[in-house]
Amino acid sequence: MSEDPAPTQGTLRFTRLPMAENRTEAYRIVRDAGPIIKSPRGYVLSSSEYVEYALKHPELFSSKRAFDLVGSPLPMVPIAFDPPEHTRYRHILQPFVGPRETAAWQPRVRSLVGTLIDSFVERGRCDLVAELAVPLPAEVFLTLFGLPMEDRDRLIAWKEGLLGSPMLSGGKPTEEIIRVGGELFTYLVGHIEKRRRHLDGAEDLLGRLLADTSEERLSDEELLGLSFLFVLAGLDTVTSALSTAFAALAMQPWLRQQIAADPSVIPDAVEELLRMDGPVVFLPRVASQDIELGGHTIPAGSEIQVAIAVANRDPAEHVDPDQIDLRRQERHHAFGGGPHRCLGAHLARMEMREVLAEWHSRIPEYELAPAFTPRVEWPTGLVGLDTLPLVFPPGAAAAA
Repeated sequence: MSEDPAPTQGTLRFTRLPMAENRTEAYRIVRDAGPIIKSPRGYVLSSSEYVEYALKHPELFSSKRAFDLVGSPLPMVPIAFDPPEHTRYRHILQPFVGPRETAAWQPRVRSLVGTLIDSFVERGRCDLVAELAVPLPAEVFLTLFGLPMEDRDRLIAWKEGLLGSPMLSGGKPTEEIIRVGGELFTYLVGHIEKRRRHLDGAEDLLGRLLADTSEERLSDEELLGLSFLFVLAGLDTVTSALSTAFAALAMQPWLRQQIAADPSVIPDAVEELLRMDGPVVFLPRVASQDIELGGHTIPAGSEIQVAIAVANRDPAEHVDPDQIDLRRQERHHAFGGGPHRCLGAHLARMEMREVLAEWHSRIPEYELAPAFTPRVEWPTGLVGLDTLPLVFPPGAAAAA
């Protein structure tokens, strides 16, 4: 590790960054502050080099206790564990979310995207978030995991209440976070108990885990911790990613025209849009011991924010990092890295690919509604738009 100047301290207030309207400027400010930044509660790592190092060394940058602020009464499986416990959880869960399992969902997702587009295409306008980016991943997740579709709105409300807490605030969960976390936990306890009594022929993930009788099976507490995490991750990340991706495409017509003219670019476009404006800005970690990094010592017990979104704009890794190049084909940190790399990455990628393909085959021309300026909430746990009104020629699908 190369040596760097002393970490910046006292010059950055992360809650005041211009994230709401201009994340390019916000990430530039953080980059300019240096690869290691001292914050009031710990440290922020912002360079691609240090982010990758932290993600690949969980024995130094631990996930244990790092997610306590989210408000789960039990440790969330597998994100709040380090190897070797984490390795066991990944081994159990990987078959449910791997490439083969995900590919089986592709026709169903494509059909659902088409149905959702049919519901608004004749109007010539829609709210991309409310009418596509929320219902699509919610239905896929609830069906895949095994939660009732009629509980979607309640689950989304709990998710929003928990993820609205800014990770950079540090400290303990607020009373509101504890209350909301307790409500979700109580719901999950009751649902799992009901599911346990009706397991015949269950094909969803939760049902199959409950039916598991092997020596590696998850305990009740582990199932609850897993369910808590999956509700938070499964009901938000793809929604947020779609919202910022379509905002970028709506404002830059040459990009959406490129996708419409050549759908083969879509897989690379998904990666580039995630690199440029992914939903996760910081991944929390805790220093398990004194860490020597870049010529500086991070004391044991320090709270660390691994700034993956800032690292994705690192000019040492990317030429013109603040410009979208749909054929870039460069690695990024949007799904994390190392042993904690996102379990749902294959599913998220597939959902985004299907949305981009179906949308641009039917609605190749669209733009932001007049007078609308995309703005995200900040500070928050995940970056995404609450609304994205788009306009396009009425009946675009019929003309395609």
